[in-house]
Amino acid sequence: MDDCCSEEQLPRYEVRQQPGGRWAVIDTLTSLPAATDGRDLVGLDRQDAEDIARELNSSEADGVDPLI
Repeated sequence: MDDCCSEEQLPRYEVRQQPGGRWAVIDTLTSLPAATDGRDLVGLDRQDAEDIARELNSSEADGVDPLI
């Protein structure tokens, strides 16, 4: 579990592997890929997806809307 979230609060954004071995950042509230600037956060390298999800969850925990 990410450091930003308590055990009672699951992270809103998580990383899931896609068919073909690429990675996506998923919004757990909608079960859809997270999107920013009109682009879905899919087809990413694992490390990039993990970094993005960590930043999104950190912003969410701080009460800031991370995606515009």
